[in-house]
Amino acid sequence: MKFKRGFIAMLAFLIAALGLSGYSYQSEWTPTYALAEFMDGVRNHDAQKVARYADVAGLTASLYDESTAILARDIESLHAAYPDDWFFRHDTAFMKDHIARHRSDDLVFIRRAEELYLDTDIVPISRMDGNARWVADEAEVFEKHYNVRIDSVRQEGDAADATMTVMGDAGDYGTLLPKLTVKVRLEAQEDGHYMVKRVTNVGEAFPPVVKAVEDYWTMKGWQ
Repeated sequence: MKFKRGFIAMLAFLIAALGLSGYSYQSEWTPTYALAEFMDGVRNHDAQKVARYADVAGLTASLYDESTAILARDIESLHAAYPDDWFFRHDTAFMKDHIARHRSDDLVFIRRAEELYLDTDIVPISRMDGNARWVADEAEVFEKHYNVRIDSVRQEGDAADATMTVMGDAGDYGTLLPKLTVKVRLEAQEDGHYMVKRVTNVGEAFPPVVKAVEDYWTMKGWQ
């Protein structure tokens, strides 16, 4: 169960950080510049750039907490939609308890997958590292099939809200999630540069991301 939750969360993180298309030059103190640098850092495995322009730990934790809350709340409808997936064969009370007990370990696993994705020179040294490396390697395959377009950035005081469209290509991976709207909140830091803090439309993005993961599992012959 942890493995699939980790894969869903890692895919959600990647979707929030995919390479940008149609980007034009912006001042380095603008939220648009911060978004582009974050995405560039992810695509080019630049951990330092990613850390400067995104609160990775906070972003990951908020994605996990919001998505697992939806998972627990909607577990019965998810089971009805995907009856062959054992992952959804529980009730809300069980899922809430299970998620609460495993949250810390899950986040360690997801953060490790992110570290392995951003630093391809790290050698896995444990079974968990091996599983996290697999997630990171698959995330890189996904990354090659998607681009992001920034649709709007609305700045108000020291914060900004950006709306982006994720677009997949015509390949097997790209058609898993042909199009998705992602909204993020950025906040200005003490030196004036902006940092991505969280995804603000997790509820809207959750169903198509879960469907993409389910279709991916089927494509691989695992269910």
